[in-house]
Amino acid sequence: MNLENLDLSLLQTYGFEEEYRNGEVIFNEGDECKNLGIILEGEAKIITYTYQDKEEVITNLYKGDLFGQFVLFSKHNNYVGTCIALRKTKIIFLTKSNFLKITRSDDKFLLNYLEEISEISYNLKQQAKLFAHKNIRDRIMFYIKIYNEYGIVKYKSITDLSNILNIPRPSLSRELIKMQNEGIISYTSHYIRYENRR
Repeated sequence: MNLENLDLSLLQTYGFEEEYRNGEVIFNEGDECKNLGIILEGEAKIITYTYQDKEEVITNLYKGDLFGQFVLFSKHNNYVGTCIALRKTKIIFLTKSNFLKITRSDDKFLLNYLEEISEISYNLKQQAKLFAHKNIRDRIMFYIKIYNEYGIVKYKSITDLSNILNIPRPSLSRELIKMQNEGIISYTSHYIRYENRR
């Protein structure tokens, strides 16, 4: 959510704030979701574990991001992952009843929330289409096509990109090098530029 467009004093009236230290668990997988959470400051990640106890990152959360929005009103209202603070993180929580009250009293909050939910829903559908591409190059090109701005795709790191694309980092790096050598892209540890030539 765009916090700059929201009345934080109204959020504080209806919600309650909690602060978490680096490494502190915000919720565990399987816990009942009783509140909508909004990150006010800091950063967190939601993880799950494979059958081999390998940690997999579901998503990273930053300032303005929500969590709990898909399970709060669901019949299946348990968190699907464990959320851990990655640094000092401040979160405001809204109970179900207070969430409904604030959406009825503040049109800006409601509009902001609906825009956020729509954006997340769109991205989830694009992610499903992304994962339908089994070939590594096809997956990279689809991601460039959908998420580029002026021919450039930005990301935090190659590791972050490998998590987004669900491609092992070594395999992704090898394919990026091939594509760069073929003149299709140029890339660094933080962006890919589509060169559109072969």
